[in-house]
Amino acid sequence: MPDTTLDAMPDLAGGSSTPVYQVDAKGALITTQSVVTRVDNEFTRRQKERRAFELQWRINIAFIEGQQYLEMNTATMALDEIPKIYEWQEREVFNHIGPIAETRISKLSRVRPVLTTRPGTNSQEDIRSAKVGTMVLKNVYYDEDVTDKMAELIGWLEGCGTAFLKNVWDPNKGRAVAMMQNGDEQSETLREGDIDVVVVPAQEIFPDSSYHQNIAQCKSIIHAKAYHVDDIEEIWGKRIQPESTTVMQMQKSLNGIGGLGYGIGGFNYVSTSLTSHALVKEYSERPTKRFPKGRLIIVAGGQLLSYVEELPFLVGKDAGPSFNFTKIDCIKRQGCFWGRSIIERLIPIQRRYNALRNRKAEALNRIAIGQWIVENDSLVAGIEAFETQAGAPGAIHEIRRNTTHEPKMVQTPPLQGDFQIEERSLLQEFSMMSGVSELSRQSAAPPGVKSGVALSIALEQDDTRLSSTAGNIESGMIDSGKQWLRLYKQFAKGPRTMRDIGKDNIVNILDWTGADIRSDDVVIEGTSAIVESPAQKRQMAFDLLQAGLFNDPETGRISKEGQAKIFEMLEMGNWDAGDDETQLHLQKAERENRAMAEGGQAMIVPYDDDLLHIARHNKYRLTTDYEELLTANPLLDMLFSQHVQMHMENAQNKAMQQLQGQMAMQALTQPQPQPAETNASPIAYR
Repeated sequence: MPDTTLDAMPDLAGGSSTPVYQVDAKGALITTQSVVTRVDNEFTRRQKERRAFELQWRINIAFIEGQQYLEMNTATMALDEIPKIYEWQEREVFNHIGPIAETRISKLSRVRPVLTTRPGTNSQEDIRSAKVGTMVLKNVYYDEDVTDKMAELIGWLEGCGTAFLKNVWDPNKGRAVAMMQNGDEQSETLREGDIDVVVVPAQEIFPDSSYHQNIAQCKSIIHAKAYHVDDIEEIWGKRIQPESTTVMQMQKSLNGIGGLGYGIGGFNYVSTSLTSHALVKEYSERPTKRFPKGRLIIVAGGQLLSYVEELPFLVGKDAGPSFNFTKIDCIKRQGCFWGRSIIERLIPIQRRYNALRNRKAEALNRIAIGQWIVENDSLVAGIEAFETQAGAPGAIHEIRRNTTHEPKMVQTPPLQGDFQIEERSLLQEFSMMSGVSELSRQSAAPPGVKSGVALSIALEQDDTRLSSTAGNIESGMIDSGKQWLRLYKQFAKGPRTMRDIGKDNIVNILDWTGADIRSDDVVIEGTSAIVESPAQKRQMAFDLLQAGLFNDPETGRISKEGQAKIFEMLEMGNWDAGDDETQLHLQKAERENRAMAEGGQAMIVPYDDDLLHIARHNKYRLTTDYEELLTANPLLDMLFSQHVQMHMENAQNKAMQQLQGQMAMQALTQPQPQPAETNASPIAYR
């Protein structure tokens, strides 16, 4: 008998749902098959609604890859290859879209936002919670290789205009905490779980309407992805029959892309089917009155894999259930869910540029190879032999007696200057439409630009035109950071330990639990790094140095700590060990701070640089971490004060000894007084 009720299914969090017996508005029992049919029908509807956008994504990617003789067929919703009109027609591809996309991806990949958490109040609990949240965000950023994933996401942004980050909790990740015996020889490792950040292309997301502005306006979202049937059985425990799953791949072009003398070549994007795969559709529904916690329905191959009457992740506001997706657009499109890619604006210019360059090549072919006028039946060897030998140097063409006109070449007019004017105009349009000038794309100054000020202005204009996309990426990372904190607050129940490498290579160890995360007010520290190349950072450091901002106000000279800061800003490390001794003293002072913060003693040695130590100790006493420790242990301030006083006494003793040494040295180097000379003659003794 077929299933008539919804069985208990494992959810994504690793648990299981209770058996569900739901009725619809008319009181009819909702069966497993009705749920599967509803999800499949809804997926088909959304797929048809999104097909026009998907067609645009396909042609965008094809143009980036260099397959640029395609057109969209709105009747069949497919990409058709434009055939050659004549055999001799030039069909070269002069791809400017590819380098523009690569340049934009490389510049946008500099956007590496440093996510931090702001405390809700001035209380020590909120300050510590903000510190925990900041370290959690930093650890997720590096542990999940978000930098590499951002490069992948930006690539999808340039091709499709929209990409997504899916933030899930994976119970099989993280540190191993226990071993569980499932049998005599089988054992399973129990892990504490951790976040998994997944880049999801736009092709896998199906909102309830393509004309909602953002995810917050969507009532439901379907995430459809092709899985191997073995993976489906391992994850969800059900064997699914393989189904026809369509994907995109490249195949050899049939019409050729070259011109005169070129054979068939090039590739084209086409749809193909995968074997032994099935399409898994995850239907996520926002909380409603009927389903206060939302719903998650997973189907594949006509079978129900999971039915849970609550969204598994509490990533919404006030820790409520919500969609665990973050949408990032290249260029926002008002009133539309899908963003716009810059490639859409460049496709008409690229078509025009290809046509112009190919027409120029055809004109040069006519000039170089030439065209001939031959009187009918005037050649002895025939027209076929003449056609093969007409361009050969030293060829002899025998004509018949009494021929009125011998063969002669057609006079081809010279190449018009309009071609050059149009080509320059198209190149300027590439820069204007893409926001990437010749300076960024070709590493060469634009024509007529020679001064350094003009070059700086050109670079700044490029960055300004990229700032909109960079801002969208930063906003998306802030939303993802909030979801990361909410996931940890939901699932990180037991104690955890985080480590972080701070300044001066000091390792910070922090013990925390999910309850310590009280604030999800995530902000970006500093500005976007899109304009901060290493050369620009160094120039800014030199400007600050020239302005005297690193000088000590009391002495007017650069202190040792200021010198170390300059080396750090220049990103030159310990250049020739110039600040090696200073860094060692600062690191020792930080170790003393940590030892005293834990209630221990820090010994002073004669070779300490006391002034550097005093400055670093007092700087630590001004931090919120010190205030938090002081609240728990009021005697800590006396410990630090005594340590600083010992440094001051040690510095005074060193100064006194140095002064005494200088006075002794002066006494030794001063000339001794000589006895006065007399003119008296010596006494003669008889």
